Amino acid sequence: MMPLLRWFSIAAMLCAIGSAMANPIRLDDSLTHTVPPNAQMQWRGLTAPRDGAAAMEAWVRVNVRVDTRPVANRSGKLYLVLDRDESSQLEATWTSQGKLLAGRVTSGERTVVFVGTMPDGTLEDQLLMRLRSGADWQASTRRLQFHFEFDAD
Repeated sequence: MMPLLRWFSIAAMLCAIGSAMANPIRLDDSLTHTVPPNAQMQWRGLTAPRDGAAAMEAWVRVNVRVDTRPVANRSGKLYLVLDRDESSQLEATWTSQGKLLAGRVTSGERTVVFVGTMPDGTLEDQLLMRLRSGADWQASTRRLQFHFEFDAD
C-alpha cells in the first residue's frame, strides 16, 4: 500500500511541476517603445487587394528593451504577443538587428522571437515593423499593444 501511495505522490508532484512550467511569465517591457509612438495607418492605394484585405499599412520602429532579470540564465522561449484589436485584424511582420528573430504575428496571437538562455539584465534589439490591416480599420492612428512572455524549457 505504501509504495502505491508514494508513486501517486511523486506523480502528483511531477504534474504540478509540469503545469507550473507551462505557464508563461509576462516580462516587464515598459521601456520598449515605438517610433513614432502611434502607428499612422495609410491606404495602400492601387496595390491593395480588391477584397479589402491588408488595405492599410504603417511602418514603425520598435526599440525593444525587456527586463529579463526574473528569468535570467533560464533556458526557454521568448514570445512577442500582439494583443487582440477590438475592431480589425492586424498583422505585424518585422526584421531585427540580430538578437531577436524576424517574424510575423496577427492580433490575438503570439510568436517566438528568442530561443535559448535568457541574458541577465535586459534584452535589447530594434525591430523594423510593418503593420497591415483590412479596410475596416477604424481610425488613422492607433496605439500598438503588444508584450513579451517567457516559457521555460
